[in-house]
Amino acid sequence: MYKILAAIVLALAFTACTNADAEAEIARLQSEKQSLQAEIQTLRFKLDSAKAKADSVKKTLSDLDMQ
Repeated sequence: MYKILAAIVLALAFTACTNADAEAEIARLQSEKQSLQAEIQTLRFKLDSAKAKADSVKKTLSDLDMQ
């Protein structure tokens, strides 16, 4: 998804638009790109947290099996 948005933004940027509608679309796409990047960061943080919790649970279960 990110690559598609980046390609659209670059394609529009290199056409040297003077059309106000096109410039507004570029601004909207750049804003959407930033929003998606923030969402990706949030999801990465949640994934890392879930992995850490899973590792902790695995260690706890492993410790219980040894006793």
